[in-house]
Amino acid sequence: MRRAPGTGTRVELQRGFSLVETIVASAIAFIAGSLLVWLAHATVFQASHLDARLNAAGAADRLAERLQTDASSAWSVFVPSTDVLGNANADGHELDFVTEDASHSTYWWAYRFDGARQRVTVYAYKPGSPAVAGYVYAAITGLRAEKHAITDVSNAASNAYDPLFAGATITPVDVDYDWSTQAPGGNHLVRVAITGTGIQRSLLLVSGTAPTHFTVIVDYTPPPPTPTP
Repeated sequence: MRRAPGTGTRVELQRGFSLVETIVASAIAFIAGSLLVWLAHATVFQASHLDARLNAAGAADRLAERLQTDASSAWSVFVPSTDVLGNANADGHELDFVTEDASHSTYWWAYRFDGARQRVTVYAYKPGSPAVAGYVYAAITGLRAEKHAITDVSNAASNAYDPLFAGATITPVDVDYDWSTQAPGGNHLVRVAITGTGIQRSLLLVSGTAPTHFTVIVDYTPPPPTPTP
């Protein structure tokens, strides 16, 4: 602060910012802005990931429920060597079903996974005829089906193992319905693994007509004797 020459007026002098101070302030503003952008991006990414996971979980649950329902009414559940579009099915990307009604008419349908489109499409078909696409389960990133002998449920080395049947003696049964050598009936199992964003489902399927032979022994305490009058 100083007095202006020849007057009694006092003049306020303000100090400006130095180059260093300007650079430091700009750097702080840049860092703060970058953090805000990063936080906004992270929030959007997490919301998008959560939405994808919820969609995948819903689709996988609906697909698993549908597969179990179809198996309960099928005469055969099988993994064909060739899918309905004529492609090799060595990786188990397709799972098929067949059943027969009272008039001996057969019905064939398939669940085929398309890795490029990340979806499972249901097809109705007859062997040797073009398949007709139907319902689509989107948001599925993987499906793999593999056939297992029923004895695998008691084999600890198998991914179809169930501790409930450890040490059990189970007899494999195959039933030839004369439809196709690839679609026998019987009590074999088909293990299906379904994956989506952040989720994984695994289920064991067996046809509704699978022969079973289980004996259940129930231990019980007999009622007390009737008192003598």
